[in-house]
Amino acid sequence: MHHNHLHFIIGTKAQLIKMAPLILEAIKRNIPYTYIDSGQHADTTGELRKTFKLPEPDLRLFSHNADISTLGDAAKWAIKFALYRLTTKQKALERFFLNKKGICLVHGDTLSTLFGVWLARSAGLPIAHIESGLRSYNIFNPFPEELIRIYCMKRCQLLFTPSDEAYDNLKKMKPRGEIFHTAGNTVVDALLNISNKLPPPPLNNFGLATCHRYETITNKQRLSQVLELINQASKTMPIIFVTHKPTINHIKKFGLSGMLSKDIKVLDMQGYASFQSLVHHANLVMTDGGSIQEECAYLNKPCLIIRNHTERSDGVGKNAVLWKFDSNISAHFLSNIDDYTSEEAPDWPSPSAEIIDILANKLLCLV
Repeated sequence: MHHNHLHFIIGTKAQLIKMAPLILEAIKRNIPYTYIDSGQHADTTGELRKTFKLPEPDLRLFSHNADISTLGDAAKWAIKFALYRLTTKQKALERFFLNKKGICLVHGDTLSTLFGVWLARSAGLPIAHIESGLRSYNIFNPFPEELIRIYCMKRCQLLFTPSDEAYDNLKKMKPRGEIFHTAGNTVVDALLNISNKLPPPPLNNFGLATCHRYETITNKQRLSQVLELINQASKTMPIIFVTHKPTINHIKKFGLSGMLSKDIKVLDMQGYASFQSLVHHANLVMTDGGSIQEECAYLNKPCLIIRNHTERSDGVGKNAVLWKFDSNISAHFLSNIDDYTSEEAPDWPSPSAEIIDILANKLLCLV
């Protein structure tokens, strides 16, 4: 019988998608756990819990119930968190960690990752960093994610790397924590979980586009280039453009609303099952989303990465190509889609079971 808990500290939609298979694995094995929601994407995480049939969080750090969608929201949320730590930190930590010691799990490179590391360190608990070792080697691309990653990777005791490249990055960094090289990204287990729950797509033979990174959408020239790219693609097939609130806000702010061709079907943010249906059925995907890049690699889907740098090697040189805002690269991609898919069946590892195996053993060793 385990006396120690796994504490999942989760804030964003992508984090919940990638941590859900780990929580489900812990439930399957009767490993005690707590699920702490930082509130960073409170709107969309509720919908995801229903999709994955996950229980509600044991602790919500804030009553904030809307997604953080602007830099101003993020700044307010960060200040609120700092005050929370100063005022109610002890009570919350005592309530949650005093009789439920164990290992805290954080994921990736968001504000919630950073705050999770702070909370766990305050409570004196060891921390497992899931999807560790990603590096772009450029602190401004993506910003602030690259800085958050470096900070957290140096302070976590258990580091789980999803790829050879991530493992090599960590080896070079020589962090104090123990490194575990897992057989892929936990997003693959999320894809398997959702694959039989997909609704039919709204169109046939379409391309899919998304864009949400602050370094792109807050720059008028780069955002214009993205809209021009989507227009170019729409000459080859119908395009569905799934938009985040900040993207639409900046398109309006920069007066670029008239740029998009009438042929493009613009959709609001989708639920996970609806969005996965689009990814699964699209002929091609153009995105700056790291998780979507990973999903396309597993699904063998032609993918144009709308970024200058990527910290992920998933699919690059196979099904995916880095755009670098170069119209020659996108023209070649759009004209040669068949070159970006292979006949090979995708490799579907199960990293979640592997990670929980390791953590279950570590829990037994904790005094």
